[in-house]
Amino acid sequence: MTHAIPLRRATLDVSSVLPDDLLAQFANGASARDQNRVLPYAEVDQLKATRFGAVRLPVEEGGAGALISDVVANALRLASADSNIAHIWRNHAMLTERLVVKKSTNPVLKQLRDDVARGALIGLAGAESVRTQTGGPGVALSQVIRDGHGYRFSARKVYSTGSIFADWIVTYAELEDGIRVSLVLPRDREGITLIDDWDGMGQKLTGTGTTVFDNVAISEDEIIRPESLHPHITFMSSTVAQLVLTAVIAGITQAIARDAADLLGKRDRTFYFAPAEHAGDDPLLLAALGERQADAFATEAIVLAAARALDRASDAIEGGDDAFAAVEAAALAAAKAKVSLDAIAQRAGSALFDIAGASATTQRHNLDRHWRNLRTVASHNPASYKAFAIGGNLLNGTPVPSMGFF
Repeated sequence: MTHAIPLRRATLDVSSVLPDDLLAQFANGASARDQNRVLPYAEVDQLKATRFGAVRLPVEEGGAGALISDVVANALRLASADSNIAHIWRNHAMLTERLVVKKSTNPVLKQLRDDVARGALIGLAGAESVRTQTGGPGVALSQVIRDGHGYRFSARKVYSTGSIFADWIVTYAELEDGIRVSLVLPRDREGITLIDDWDGMGQKLTGTGTTVFDNVAISEDEIIRPESLHPHITFMSSTVAQLVLTAVIAGITQAIARDAADLLGKRDRTFYFAPAEHAGDDPLLLAALGERQADAFATEAIVLAAARALDRASDAIEGGDDAFAAVEAAALAAAKAKVSLDAIAQRAGSALFDIAGASATTQRHNLDRHWRNLRTVASHNPASYKAFAIGGNLLNGTPVPSMGFF
């Protein structure tokens, strides 16, 4: 049973990869970057220099021996400073879990592991531009075509979050016999073009654009077949991706709480009929401020609780046991976290203006970015489907979706 799986203690010193001064720097520039659509290339490079994306590797290999819960906690702290930057690393967290954490004899995966240890970022370009559903067995994937001793691949992929900043690109394809595979390719491979055409209302700087593969040369070693991976690692790593998104929402909720305190402390006007002459003494505004602080506390606690379920799933996979029960429990925990957090965060994003007042709605303050960003993240996978799956699993024993995107 999943509760019997021992849980290791976290070993990561977060200040080693996310020092407070770096987070403060990111936070200070977040609003201006959002307003002016300045992609955070420099900030991502700073994180690469700290080997931010290597924390799951052992210390002796350049990592920090971190747990998944450490990765999630880091995503939350980073999102509190700039949600776009945290979101950029979401697919890296998933793909590191899937392809890098476990050592491989495949020379491409060995190179990928070495590069991640040095700070490299992995991007994902998996979603086909023409599709009728998100994920699952019915989606047609572009084919890898045999070409002499190698292969060729052409495709147009959308929602390639983080890839424009990445050093490696992972995409999905089908072999000519219909087997679904992953392709692991260097970012600078001839024929790969990354387009920053994401026009969403929020998370504008994540590089969630289009990736074009134009007759790209593929070697045999760059094709990762499903049988080479642990049978439950795709399910588990997909849950990592979902929980990182929820951690991003929790981080935005912390930013809302921080801005609420700053705005109320500076508010110099109030209504003549308010219960206090000064806004900072107004019991209604102080109560609203306290609620925002409680929101930040609750969302962090919920996310980290779900992350510990992922630690247990990771331990089950490493232990060589039948890990499905632990992996499914982690997916359910992540789903419960999302259902709760989406509601808390969206309320907080709107209620911020009850504290700040009408003058805070000016574009100069750009405070609407918090609601825009968290609502955009929350829309990736509707909470209603998560709640439906949770209820069906509890009452009827219905298995939760296990093919990604849940």
